[in-house]
Amino acid sequence: MLISISRDDNIKIIELDGQIDVKTSDEVMEKVTALLDEKPTIISMGKVSYVSSSGLRALLMIAKKAKAQKEKQNEIHWDYSGTISILPISGKTAMHHRGQAHD
Repeated sequence: MLISISRDDNIKIIELDGQIDVKTSDEVMEKVTALLDEKPTIISMGKVSYVSSSGLRALLMIAKKAKAQKEKQNEIHWDYSGTISILPISGKTAMHHRGQAHD
């Protein structure tokens, strides 16, 4: 699992790449939640190829932390780009933010 961070204007983009399974879910949860702060954030999952039940739990824990951050005036946007969306999603994606999306 690769986790990369980029910034575009005042928005932080956390891009996940690989599988979120029993081997990687704790790392994903710890690293991504540590990156959540008061800045608007996009969590891009377009390169995630597989999510196990352990991975789903990690994503739900991240969403819980993100919800708490939102109450502190933070915005978290989930970019699924083709994955099944069961978490809150805003419609903003990393590609839309970067001007790369084609409607």
